[in-house]
Amino acid sequence: MTNVVESLLRVTDGILLVEYSSTDHPERTFFKILDGWRGQGITPLIVDIGDTLHIFLQNLKFAGISPNIDDVPVIKERGMVKVGKVVGSVEVVEDFEYHLATYSQLARKVPSEVRNHTIVLGMEKFSFTFIDNPRKLEMYFETVTRRYLPVEGKTTFLFLNTDIASDYLAKGLEQDSDYVLRVRGSDVRVLKSPGVGNHEL
Repeated sequence: MTNVVESLLRVTDGILLVEYSSTDHPERTFFKILDGWRGQGITPLIVDIGDTLHIFLQNLKFAGISPNIDDVPVIKERGMVKVGKVVGSVEVVEDFEYHLATYSQLARKVPSEVRNHTIVLGMEKFSFTFIDNPRKLEMYFETVTRRYLPVEGKTTFLFLNTDIASDYLAKGLEQDSDYVLRVRGSDVRVLKSPGVGNHEL
């Protein structure tokens, strides 16, 4: 896993989707990304949807890993447990334009180098309120994923639990991502990358 993650930490821009199931250990991949970036002198922005960050940290603690994220900027999207350096919360997700405006205001509170390295945890929870509404999901992709995320010089890791996400959401994110990674247990495989087939880096 380490070699795969280390290779992808050299990506200077793009959307990297990390897929996992409920029995896998995505928190270890999250830790490798966080630790790897911090080793490069980069403190990323974490977007915590539905307290997923708290769950990841608890699972890491059970594995004997306790990263210090007190100085890591965190934008909360719903959820109640605040960990890290929370810069603000976004409570409204159904109105995508309002959501983006609120998120942008919060993101501007952190340096550009920070917000240009982002980890989003709990993507599957974002769509809970409109998971059975394909039209609403398509509006999400047009407004959020396709308009906001693809920014030159910005690298974003999106974590998605495919056991919970709808097939429509998963396929849409796979289509719009530059890289698709699959966590199996503690291992990571690359399923999609620019100009490369399904194999491990």
